[in-house]
Amino acid sequence: MKKILPAVLALGACVALPAIADAQSTAQDDIRRELESMRAQLAAQMEKIAVLESKLEKVEKEKSEKTTEEKAAGKVALANKFIDQLTLKTDLRVRYDRLSKNYYSQATDDDYNRDRWRTRFRFGFIWDNEAEDWQVGAGLIANDQNRATNSNGTWSEDSPFDRHYVSLDYAYAKHKWDDFSFTLGQHPNPYEMSWVMYDGDVRFIGMTAQYGRKTGPFATLGGYGAKVVGDDTADNTAMLYYGQAGYRGTAGDATYTLAAGYQTYDQSFINDMPDNNDYDFPQIDPDKYGLDIGDLYGSVTFPAGTAKVTAYGQVWKNFGADGEVGQSQITDFPEEPDDADMGWAVGVNTQIQKIYLGLDYSVIEADSLYGLLADADFGSGMSMTNKKGYRLQAGYDFTKNWSALISYLWYEQEEDFYSPNSKIEDADIIFIDAKYKF
Repeated sequence: MKKILPAVLALGACVALPAIADAQSTAQDDIRRELESMRAQLAAQMEKIAVLESKLEKVEKEKSEKTTEEKAAGKVALANKFIDQLTLKTDLRVRYDRLSKNYYSQATDDDYNRDRWRTRFRFGFIWDNEAEDWQVGAGLIANDQNRATNSNGTWSEDSPFDRHYVSLDYAYAKHKWDDFSFTLGQHPNPYEMSWVMYDGDVRFIGMTAQYGRKTGPFATLGGYGAKVVGDDTADNTAMLYYGQAGYRGTAGDATYTLAAGYQTYDQSFINDMPDNNDYDFPQIDPDKYGLDIGDLYGSVTFPAGTAKVTAYGQVWKNFGADGEVGQSQITDFPEEPDDADMGWAVGVNTQIQKIYLGLDYSVIEADSLYGLLADADFGSGMSMTNKKGYRLQAGYDFTKNWSALISYLWYEQEEDFYSPNSKIEDADIIFIDAKYKF
């Protein structure tokens, strides 16, 4: 019996071991199949993820490219808008200039003739910021004198083929608000007037306030730093105050302008006039003399067949002119300042297609205006005031940007007198201009 039991156990083990081994093998196969299935599912998921990532990258790339294009288009649009609001103002004028002066017979001087070539070159821009109603303008000019009334550079004046200076011609900011505007800085003359009262090259420095439209009532008021004056202990800015009011209207096909103005210079400016190192008037009496000028101006423009005609007139009086005989802007002048305090100008010009014609006549008494800022061509070589004469012009526009103009000016003393300091009886000057705008 004892021998039978071990034999039975051994036999049972022999029978059970293969079954256990088969069971273990089946379990491993199941695990392998499940792992393979999971690997296949994972591979399929990874493939789907890769496809989705590829699609996402493509969408993001297209979106990025679109955004870049939109940004570029936006920048181009902004640049185009800036350019559309920017106006370049550039011109070149080449001038032949010939001056002839005739002296009194009792003078020992011979008659005088001078000819020269001159250049005026200007470059500037005006930017209109429509979104903020601002206008900014600035310009450069090449000339040979730092004077308010000069824009020319004379060829080879100081040395053969010398060069000219480049300086700031104007720089201003202008803010618009409905029918009002305010301009700050150095800017062109904002007032209605004839060509002789202020030279066309004068730039007013200060602030100008304006009201008005193209038609209807208008007003202009300004304060300008005319000159820094003073002595060794103190300096201050002498001011020019200018006000003008008027009306612009239409009558049929004609347009017209009527205006009344008044300007006055600070007393400190008058006090400085006898002591100015560059442009002095040692003979005036600052306690009596003044520059307080009132004026009336009118112009009308109307069609005449194929021509456009403009006629104008202006009269002014210096209410501040006062003093004794000899205390005038003109040295040795034989009258009291208040006897020579009036001036006037009239003229007519016409544009007939490409042809321009103009005729002007003016009388400027000795103390009727501030001579140093008056038109520098009219009276050149003779005197700043105490002059009368005419200007005749003829021009032709060869193209939109190229034109020519011939100007002839003849003038003489308004109050005829002779002294060692005033020997010129009359003079004439001719300008031949070629103008290019680009």
